[in-house]
Amino acid sequence: MGTVEKNRFSELLEELLNTAEIKNANLAKSLQYDVSYISKWISGRMLPAEKTKRKVLQGISHEIVKQGSKEGCEILSSNYQVVSEEELEAVIYDNLEAEYDYVQELQRTYGMSIEPKTHFFASLSPAQYIAKMHHPVLRRVQMLNIMAEMDLLALVHEYRLQIVQGDMRKEAYRYYPDVHFSLLIDLAPEKIDYTYDPIFLLNMIADMSRVDFNFYKGSQAAGRMIFAVKDDFLISGMLMKDDRCMGVTISTDAENCNPIYYSIADICTREMLLCRKTTMNEMIESNDYVHSLLAMNKKCLIGHMTEHFLPDDLFEELLEIVKTKSDVNFDEAALRYLHALTKKALEETVLEIMIDSDAFFNLAVENELDFFDYKIRLSLVQRKKYISYLQQLCNQRDNLKIKLIYGQVVSDFQYNLTQCIFLSDTISYLRLDTKSSENDLIVLNHPDMQVIFTQFFDTVWNGECGEVLSSKEEIDSFIEQILHRISILESVE
Repeated sequence: MGTVEKNRFSELLEELLNTAEIKNANLAKSLQYDVSYISKWISGRMLPAEKTKRKVLQGISHEIVKQGSKEGCEILSSNYQVVSEEELEAVIYDNLEAEYDYVQELQRTYGMSIEPKTHFFASLSPAQYIAKMHHPVLRRVQMLNIMAEMDLLALVHEYRLQIVQGDMRKEAYRYYPDVHFSLLIDLAPEKIDYTYDPIFLLNMIADMSRVDFNFYKGSQAAGRMIFAVKDDFLISGMLMKDDRCMGVTISTDAENCNPIYYSIADICTREMLLCRKTTMNEMIESNDYVHSLLAMNKKCLIGHMTEHFLPDDLFEELLEIVKTKSDVNFDEAALRYLHALTKKALEETVLEIMIDSDAFFNLAVENELDFFDYKIRLSLVQRKKYISYLQQLCNQRDNLKIKLIYGQVVSDFQYNLTQCIFLSDTISYLRLDTKSSENDLIVLNHPDMQVIFTQFFDTVWNGECGEVLSSKEEIDSFIEQILHRISILESVE
């Protein structure tokens, strides 16, 4: 009998069992299957029955973690970048299920369990393109190298989100430094909706902060939909209009994937980089933080509360908390200087500040403050102190032009505006609200990004979208409601 070529599911299963050092017979006994079934799954001669898929895959995942050697489980945990047995079991199941479903789809589409090395489609809808783009290789979190050239702003909103969210593992509280993703898009002014697109770009950058993401501008991306994974996968087509991709080629042959991958990489130069990553320590040491405070034409959109609005006593309390944390490396004197400089800037410079109402709600209920990019949970007393001081600034500082975004700026957008945008003539940057606390400080590196976010700010500021409260009386009344909610929480505690 001839040798059967292995499918992706069988290859993964064999790799997992070999790494964990588990024998087929031991797995079969635990699953209460004949050992011949395990052998056939590994050889690629058959798949587990679809009706029992979930039970079988859960059983395999559980036994790999339970029976696996210590060294094998450590290797798997490193490969998947997880720390607990529960997480390891979950990601193994996720990976097995992705490969199982992929093989099943191949059987339904081509009548075979082995994918063709290269295949071609004359025309696909964006939904069909995206479904084929979500290849199981994207579940890998070690040495995943992606180059993409996509005309995202020419797509309707629904498809953009599906492409950006993709199928990569991006669990909250996780950072995957071995996933390298560079994206080139066309930013032709006629394609940009200055209300929707800045929010989309902002949240795309935040969503991608969990991987090593770089974002480039290039007119070469106009009309293109190219996504290349080094050594593993390529999907390439032309976007003829927002609902049709033409001439789509899909390949898993490295000889096809890599030339496209490297051709995009050659285009992505530093001059075309739209944003660059930084850290709070780098901003402080390079004086970028100071420059942002002293710059002209300052505009701030506050999507989550930051250290900029702290009274002196609360600042000292939070500084003491930070000093006790072993994972924080701040210069105490530098932070005191920045706090004093911030207070002076709020007293004497003209500043346009828009605060999203959710920033108040989230601080009041979820009690988390972004203190120089370190997240601190505030007590009810501290929350009240912070918001009362901000209320005082709103009422007493005529140099501060403060407005409140009440409700959603774009009603059909799935994200809340929880990010912060700091704009000025000198330096402009984003403070992202991410769970992983990695790559959440982003400097706008290209003039086009400055224009996009400045136009967005001005559009919202002028009340051209969403509901914006601008009178001191309205804002004061809103803040009083927030303080009342905190008082209710205090009475219960």
